[in-house]
Amino acid sequence: MKIAIPSTQPDLSGSVEHKLGTAAYLVVVETDDLSFESVNGPPASSGPGAGVMATSLAMSMGAKVILVGHIAPHIANTLKKHDLEVVTHISGTVAEAVADYMKSLSTNAAKKPDQSQANEPALFEQWSEATRKGLRQFGSLLPRLVGVILLLSLFRGFISDQALLSLFSGSPLVDSLCGASLGSVMAGNPVNSYVIGKGLLHSGIGLAGVTALMLAWVNVGLIQLPAEAAALGLRFALVRNLAGFVMAVAMSFLVVLWQGWGA
Repeated sequence: MKIAIPSTQPDLSGSVEHKLGTAAYLVVVETDDLSFESVNGPPASSGPGAGVMATSLAMSMGAKVILVGHIAPHIANTLKKHDLEVVTHISGTVAEAVADYMKSLSTNAAKKPDQSQANEPALFEQWSEATRKGLRQFGSLLPRLVGVILLLSLFRGFISDQALLSLFSGSPLVDSLCGASLGSVMAGNPVNSYVIGKGLLHSGIGLAGVTALMLAWVNVGLIQLPAEAAALGLRFALVRNLAGFVMAVAMSFLVVLWQGWGA
């Protein structure tokens, strides 16, 4: 059986890292003979996707178990469904972590706990973690929404409806291209696009332009393009953003057509 451990060194003497995404190396140990192979961890530019990259790398190397300091419970449960066991709260060296895990397997084989009782704390922990994350996200999102509403009010006060309408000619094609272009260069939480879209509709902007803006806001990110290219490759980043732009324009046409059919 192969065990993957994020480590500070490319051998068994390295210390177990607290998180997969921040590990300098990923060491995969074969428990039968303690042979191992190591690879470099995700680059620092990977951002939030570093943990996913490290997990995919461990699975591609044939690992069935991951020993790590911490990983989110919902991610661990998802990996378990794909036959990848995750053991957290691991510390010490890689060699010690593997030895302790093998010892725990022997102990657990001797006495098997009641699974129904063992699952209750895990389920409660998942719900608690999900609630905390939801409240934390709502708390961080609320000031942004208030700020966008206030900025939109200033925007409506300083820029007349005639000026806005001059950008959007009323033609579905021109409005879609204009809206998709504006959405591609805007950066921020996607929820903000709903507030801005509603304000533009009240100003008389056509549905095609507003729809294209909202879709491009979510799916295209020219501001984040350098970071995305560094993490996933320039070709992927360019193709994904171009496809997102084209789909924003195409979907805005479909929305306008659907509205026409329903009228």
